Amino acid sequence: MIMSKIFKGLQEPLRAIRGDRLALIGLVVLLSIIAMALFAPFLSTHVPLAVNEREEGSLMVRHVDGGQVRWELAPALGELTLNDAHYFNGVGMAVGNQGVVWRFEQGEWTPQENTLTETLNAVAINAQGDALAVGANGAIALWRDQQWNTIETPTAVNLLGVAWSNPDVAMVVGESETLWQLTWQDDVLDIEVLESPVDRGVTLNAAAVDADESVWVVGERGLVLRLTPEGDVLRERLPTNRGLNHIHLATNGAGLIVGERGTLLTREAIDSDWVAATSPDSRAMRAGWITEEGEAFAVGRSGIILERQGDDWALAATDEERHLRAMMVTDDSYYAIGSDRFVNRLAPPSREHWFGTDHLGRDLFSQNVHGSRIALLVGFLGAVLVVLIGANVGLIAGYFRGRTETVLMRTVDVMYGIPFEPFALILVLLFEPSLFIVILAVSLLTWRTVARLIRSQVLSLRERPFVKAARVAGASDLRIMYLHIFPNVMPLVFLELAIIVGVSIIAEATLSFLGLGPPQSISWGGILHNARLSGAWRDAWWWNLPPGLFIMITVLSVFFISRSLELVANPRLRARR
Repeated sequence: MIMSKIFKGLQEPLRAIRGDRLALIGLVVLLSIIAMALFAPFLSTHVPLAVNEREEGSLMVRHVDGGQVRWELAPALGELTLNDAHYFNGVGMAVGNQGVVWRFEQGEWTPQENTLTETLNAVAINAQGDALAVGANGAIALWRDQQWNTIETPTAVNLLGVAWSNPDVAMVVGESETLWQLTWQDDVLDIEVLESPVDRGVTLNAAAVDADESVWVVGERGLVLRLTPEGDVLRERLPTNRGLNHIHLATNGAGLIVGERGTLLTREAIDSDWVAATSPDSRAMRAGWITEEGEAFAVGRSGIILERQGDDWALAATDEERHLRAMMVTDDSYYAIGSDRFVNRLAPPSREHWFGTDHLGRDLFSQNVHGSRIALLVGFLGAVLVVLIGANVGLIAGYFRGRTETVLMRTVDVMYGIPFEPFALILVLLFEPSLFIVILAVSLLTWRTVARLIRSQVLSLRERPFVKAARVAGASDLRIMYLHIFPNVMPLVFLELAIIVGVSIIAEATLSFLGLGPPQSISWGGILHNARLSGAWRDAWWWNLPPGLFIMITVLSVFFISRSLELVANPRLRARR
């Protein structure tokens, strides 16, 4: 019988919603957000809290303006990592993953077709304009006569460095102390496998040709080899035992070697000793370049660019965190090229990330989709608890009157004097921040208005004839309250339930924005909180706008629904319309 009365009580609110266009729109929007919350794992394009990385052929250009030096990010060279670049006589080449090759000429970069699909790790150009690229699994490609030709190699070892000692001879180095000398004679190639004097299987990372046509090779554990013009392979002792990643030698004999933990070794002339320089950064340097005039540069992970100023090295100004792997110096420009996979921080909306990414590279669309769960859970569960507490307090106070009413209503007055945010802060300090604390803070303070409204309605209903008839028939107080009076206040209960849903959603967003929400949960307010803490909320509009719009749309949809229910709770309003 009780259920039938409740069902009848539901029919009138549903009719009111169907008769109001705005309420119908609000209901459709709210149901859509509920569906988004239910199917969040399927709608999310990424794991919400996973850090997303990105790969691209990053290119940074050096600019000097008013004596101020700054490196700025230029348009990327494709979506694949670039591992090395070389420039000679007006032509440059950059190579990278999956055999990608870019050609630089007259200030323009153009992609080139290549038959190789292996990752290319190094490239060098000779005086005749031929380019030799080496890479993974023994891959070697020769650019000659305007096309790339694949070269068969003795073994499928990973090749990491290449240098031309003259137009017909090149040195290739790689893993397991690989030393190959490639010689062309009448377009016939001969590959000679040289023996290392160390023979410990150390990886050789790079090679460069000196002013006396000897070839220097650097590798792991501080290993340095020198191939003399006579063909002897000698081991050189340098003031470091750290891994060395790259070497560059200018035509006048100036040299630069870079390596792990910020290693910087410089040489001013061919007959000078190698000297260890003090680096301003301890991260690994991946490549370096030194000019005949003594300008020197080194690049590394996380966008690190070092420049030598006199005898000292300094960090260059850059706002990027791309991992840089190569330097290329042309007649009038300086380029830093990369990169390894890097965290895709603060990326604007794109096809891959519809709402962009945050400061940690996390997908904001997936966060907003999952954030609807917390908002609706707190909204509906908090509203149910608020109505449950408020309706019972109002029923008891309005029905029994007297001392019971006085005590309950004075309690309501006291609750009105407690501000919401400080009360929630005290709860968080007394207990650990959690979803339960948020719901508790919402429900313990918001029920006061519901209690007053229900009490005022019950005061008039308790004097109606049907209540008196039930009392004369011997019905108990509980039966009268919940069987006879409560179904008549159901329209008001539904109205307050709809209103409190919106209030609870705003309350949860407020607490989460202030940092009082559950730390391990994703919510719209929490997304705004992270944006504020990161300091990027002024520039990253895509971070602030979606959660704010979701909060506004959800609360407006609930408001439109409650607007139609108000006609049911207060029939006098129908006459005004």
